[in-house]
Amino acid sequence: MISIGVDPGFGNFKVATATASASERVNVTVVPSVVGVGETDLGLLSIGSLGRRRRQAVPDRVTFGGVTYLVGENVARYARPVQRMDFLRLSDGPELRALFYDAVFHLLGGGEHEEVSMMVGLPVEIMADRKRAKETLRGLRTWIIGRHRFTVNNEEPAALAVADVRAMAQPAGTFFAWGLDDGGRWTRAKADLKAPVAICDIGFNTLDLFTVEGGNVVGRFTGGDTAGMRRAAELLINAVKAYGVEISLHEADALLRARRPRLYTAGGEVDLRPQVKQALDTAAAGVVTFVEQRWGNGRQFAHLLFTGGGAEALKEALLRQYPHGVVLPNSVAANAIGLARYAARVFK
Repeated sequence: MISIGVDPGFGNFKVATATASASERVNVTVVPSVVGVGETDLGLLSIGSLGRRRRQAVPDRVTFGGVTYLVGENVARYARPVQRMDFLRLSDGPELRALFYDAVFHLLGGGEHEEVSMMVGLPVEIMADRKRAKETLRGLRTWIIGRHRFTVNNEEPAALAVADVRAMAQPAGTFFAWGLDDGGRWTRAKADLKAPVAICDIGFNTLDLFTVEGGNVVGRFTGGDTAGMRRAAELLINAVKAYGVEISLHEADALLRARRPRLYTAGGEVDLRPQVKQALDTAAAGVVTFVEQRWGNGRQFAHLLFTGGGAEALKEALLRQYPHGVVLPNSVAANAIGLARYAARVFK
């Protein structure tokens, strides 16, 4: 049996497996959550070796149900990206399936994979609403439990048999990544299981606050919003429009994380560092305001953990406001890693 942790983020789709064998280890795959319909074969189109630098990554071609989708990096070079940011995308749709198949293929490879069980992370805003959570999970189970056949980049076809799917709040994955080993065993001091632990998960389209004490979720300090890195991306998109250029949300997100954010326009090359800094500062202010409203100065928590891709991008502002906080290593994939560790504990 294979147990998988799944974090279907709007910025990146993350999947992980944890093994409880003698050589305990976690395997992780992170795929940019970008999907489009198009072709990567440009025939003989080229400009030869003129101006050639390092080779650009090509999107994966994921085929199922007779349709091929482009998934992952540089989709915008070949097709218009689908930019769904609604929570219904987390339960079903061709974009979700294409991302899932691509990520699982890179995690497990082609061939037959029987008895797969999954622990899926969903935003706090969904999981806190009982009716909404059940509907989302029901939608997931309807299509995902059963047998799947698909191919990626015309390589060996993959066959997947999903036996069970369960759901938890996404930041619960970070709690498990922080406290469990790869076999799903609690490895920290027993006092840490009783102490109040607060987790701030900053994704692309979500901002989740999750607090645990003595094995129970503390509702007073738990909540969710859509004030993630998407806000910074939207600010940058509006700034770029001044140059007569339109970019997608994921292109804007890439510029926010670039060491030298540049834009080529009819008027020449533009250095976007001032606009990027303004967008990140504004997004950080919004995140800190939301956190302060729920947590105050956060001194009531024995451990304060920041996670998600936004935690890395806004690290300086977060730790300036909460110097006793910790940004988890590999925070982009922390939820998937923790969910995989918990899945190893649950699906025995």
